[in-house]
Amino acid sequence: MGSIAINDVFWVKIGFIVFVFFEALLSGYFPTWSRSCRESPKILGIANSFAAGVFIAIALVHILPEEDGNWQGMHEGGDPFPLPYFLVFVGYTLILVIDKVMFDTHALFDHDEDHAHGVADPAELKLQQSLKRSFT
Repeated sequence: MGSIAINDVFWVKIGFIVFVFFEALLSGYFPTWSRSCRESPKILGIANSFAAGVFIAIALVHILPEEDGNWQGMHEGGDPFPLPYFLVFVGYTLILVIDKVMFDTHALFDHDEDHAHGVADPAELKLQQSLKRSFT
């Protein structure tokens, strides 16, 4: 069996880097070029769900166990407080509070048009309508 030169492996890696870059570039810009993707909430929802799943997988499968191992390695004498897991919990809770409590965005969309979620101010209604138009 012949050996593969280090130089050949280097150029194969560079080729794959270029290929993956252009694949990601085209896949990322396709929804902005295609009118049917741009105007379909179902397709955009699926794309957002896929992206969120990728970020969650990276965080929970790769980054969090590695940081926990580093944290355990820094505290060899005993059982330390699980700070990496606590920080993930605090970060998730903070995002949840900001999204669902401070900025309750479900009132901005057409879930129930019969009542305006307790908003009686005409300026507030106009703001909500303009926000709805900007999100669609």
